[in-house]
Amino acid sequence: MAAKPQPQDPEADKLAALAADNQRLTAYIRAKTNHLLQIMGTSPLQYDELDDQTLIELDPIGIIADSFSQILDFLNQNINELQQAKDELEAIFDTTGVGISIIDRDFNVQRCNEKQRQLLVDPDRPDIIGHSCFEIYCARDSPGMGCPAMETFATGRPALVRDVKKKNKYFNVITTPFAKDADGTVSQVIEVALDITDKKQAELAEQQQRQYYLQEKNKLATVIESLSEGLLVVNPEGVITTCNHAAVDISGYPEEALMNQALAGPFPALAELLATGQEPSGTEFTHRTPAGEERLLSADSNRMPAPPGEGVGRVITFRDITTEKKKAQMLFRAEKLAAIGQLSAGVAHELNTPLASILGYARLLIKDDNLTSAQQERLEIIAEQTRRSSTIIKALLSFAREARQPGRTRQACDLNGIIEKAIPLLTTDLEKRRIELELELQPLPPVIADPGELEQVVINLVLNGMQAIGQEGRIRVSTSTQEQNVLLQVADNGPGITPEHRSRIFDPFYSTKPVGEGTGLGLSICAGIIGDLGGSIEAAAARDGGAALLVSLPGETSSGAPFQGKI
Repeated sequence: MAAKPQPQDPEADKLAALAADNQRLTAYIRAKTNHLLQIMGTSPLQYDELDDQTLIELDPIGIIADSFSQILDFLNQNINELQQAKDELEAIFDTTGVGISIIDRDFNVQRCNEKQRQLLVDPDRPDIIGHSCFEIYCARDSPGMGCPAMETFATGRPALVRDVKKKNKYFNVITTPFAKDADGTVSQVIEVALDITDKKQAELAEQQQRQYYLQEKNKLATVIESLSEGLLVVNPEGVITTCNHAAVDISGYPEEALMNQALAGPFPALAELLATGQEPSGTEFTHRTPAGEERLLSADSNRMPAPPGEGVGRVITFRDITTEKKKAQMLFRAEKLAAIGQLSAGVAHELNTPLASILGYARLLIKDDNLTSAQQERLEIIAEQTRRSSTIIKALLSFAREARQPGRTRQACDLNGIIEKAIPLLTTDLEKRRIELELELQPLPPVIADPGELEQVVINLVLNGMQAIGQEGRIRVSTSTQEQNVLLQVADNGPGITPEHRSRIFDPFYSTKPVGEGTGLGLSICAGIIGDLGGSIEAAAARDGGAALLVSLPGETSSGAPFQGKI
């Protein structure tokens, strides 16, 4: 028998329907939660880990929504900060003092700040974005050699080009990578143009100033080296820091013996003078060269300005006045000789007649047979002294140029031959005094002179040496050449000539010999003859003691034959 159907319960049906909906919603929530967890990289929820009831109570969708809300707030904050940073960077980009542009791999300008426009872009060109940098900045059709952007794109490293000139300004241009592709290739570079015009102008001004000072220094060096006077710069310690060629020539010291050496070494007399605090002004002093030659120098000194508290350096100039002094002495001597010559001529003329009368009457009286021996002896003394006075008068006449023949002739003379001719005239006197005479005659050019005058010079010089020696000694007569001059030297080993006598021995009637030994006119006559020939004569110390008389005469062409020997 069939079962009887049960009556339906409406409430139960609603509950069943609600349970089914809850199960579908729970499954949907689980599925969506697992989907979100999968997107977030988290493992999906397992039923045994979290049943449906616990899942509903946990509300994962709400949790995730809250999380997304927090993430969104964080992102919005970061976006605001990034926007602020972007604004700041753009402000810096646009207002910085250097030119900046961004260039892509096709060398197109993507972005450029105002400073870059001012430095490198022509003002008539408003549009530059998207155009080639070589066209905009360099006015070229393609990138040129030395382009820094090309180097950075090729190497991936920063590049620098110095001293780029445009629009009358100078720049240093630097490029560095800005963006790269996924494979690391540089896709954009930042180009920075640094204006170095002020620095460059300062460098150019400094270079011009340096060149100016160098030119002035060279001018000063040329002036210093062209001076005929010697110049020394001495520091406060008395050390020579600068010298010119004239200082080397005049002092006789090589440059290395002067530079960085104490002044007292080569110039002791000058250093001693400066040590007293005096400033030389035309001060004369004797300087001895390394070769032993004495030179008379005239020096001037000026203090160099120095900062307070520092020592005082000096600039010293000096010149060789040896020749000048000799010429002045010769001129003075010539004037004195001329005056004394005129006086001597007058005196000789006035004395000749009375002396001749005295000598004549003395000779007549001596012949008288009625004289006693005492009277005859006295008359002999009168005659002898009269003859001696006559000899002095003849010397005066010779000195005054009245005794020599007015018609004397000058010709080319062989000085060596004249010496060989004159020496035999003195042989007897040399042997009597036991004086050895040495000849050292070198080949000589001829001398234009009167042969008789030259012979007189030779005889007077040798006689002067004989009288200086007295008995037993040696006289050396030597000849040589120096440039175009013929030199004659007569040296003896006698007592020599003291410095105070050396400047006066050529004066008339001046003699250091005993009374009765000479008239004091021999060397004066020699000086007059040598001066007339355009030469010079001076006295010096002989190398082996004694005195040396050195005669210098202008010579002609070379000739002559050497002669050496003893008489």
